[in-house]
Amino acid sequence: AGLEKGEISLTLAGLGISWDRGKTMELIGRAGSGRSGYCGRLRRLWNNAPLQLEGVLKLDKGKLRQKLKDLAERIEQEPQDAGFVVRGAEVTIREGRSGRYLQAELLEELLLDAALQGCSTIELPIGIKEPEITAAKLSRWDLDGVMVAFTSTVSQAIPNRVHNIMLGAEAINGCLLPPGGVFSFEAVVGDSTREKGYREAPVIVGGKLVPGLGGGLCQVSSTLYNAALLANLTIVERYNHSLTIGYLPIGRDATISIGYADLKFRNNRDHYILIGAELENDQLTFRIFGPPMQERVEIYSTDIVTLEPPVQYERSDALPEGTFELVQRGKAGYRVKTWRAVYRGEEEISRELLSHDHYRPVPTIYRVGTGE
Repeated sequence: AGLEKGEISLTLAGLGISWDRGKTMELIGRAGSGRSGYCGRLRRLWNNAPLQLEGVLKLDKGKLRQKLKDLAERIEQEPQDAGFVVRGAEVTIREGRSGRYLQAELLEELLLDAALQGCSTIELPIGIKEPEITAAKLSRWDLDGVMVAFTSTVSQAIPNRVHNIMLGAEAINGCLLPPGGVFSFEAVVGDSTREKGYREAPVIVGGKLVPGLGGGLCQVSSTLYNAALLANLTIVERYNHSLTIGYLPIGRDATISIGYADLKFRNNRDHYILIGAELENDQLTFRIFGPPMQERVEIYSTDIVTLEPPVQYERSDALPEGTFELVQRGKAGYRVKTWRAVYRGEEEISRELLSHDHYRPVPTIYRVGTGE
């Protein structure tokens, strides 16, 4: 029968086990010959008892062990650790599952014994593997409370961009970070490929917006960056965009580019933290779950310098001479310093310069007529 029914049918020949007919017949012959054999026959006749001998088996060890290896692979099931399930602001615990494995050496002994004794069935010796992380262990980690939350607004104007943001948020939702562990956006989310379901949407390349797979993921990384800042986690790696973005203040964004620019932060606390991500309507929210924070964090900017957009002119004989046409509206650039101050009660306990960022201005472009 199939393994799912709890039974497996195997033949001795298929296992590489067979009777050694020659040696068994030789054993029977010796049992009935000579003086001891004669006396034995008399005793059996007197007691009406049959001759009992243990036959001789031939064993193809290579064949048997290969068969047991194949059987072990069918039976083996890795244990599944218990885990957290994050839905919005709610955290529940998913129960773990025990694993199993075949005790192959013991089964080899049982098969040989069964063959000698004429048994047609044996109980498979199955070992149990317990998961390392159980639901009881997770329940003691105190990860059902929200330490901090941060939300950015997602424009619905480009559906492909919204779709990409949803996929990125789903990839991060439920990420568990141990004490001292480093979160890497590149490692968790990875490359934005069509195989993963990502679509083309605007991305910033070389100071310009161009179509690219995964456009919108920078809003995911930037929103998560702000949640990490508010949780007072150590920022390991972060880069600003070359241009200003509309969904966050200057100095508060975090661009990503696989292989070039990553967002990394370290869990500098003595307990696990859990990262939750949710895109609900036009609100992208990151929550960091853990025991209540004893400190309060403020993020602020200083030394803001506005870089006015330059004006550029393009000559065109398609327009009458002396006329102008606006091709691109300019956008200011900035230089800015961003700080994080940490308070316990009303007392400031630390202050750090997070970044000194530069955003390029976008030029205003006019087309100037040179035609008749």
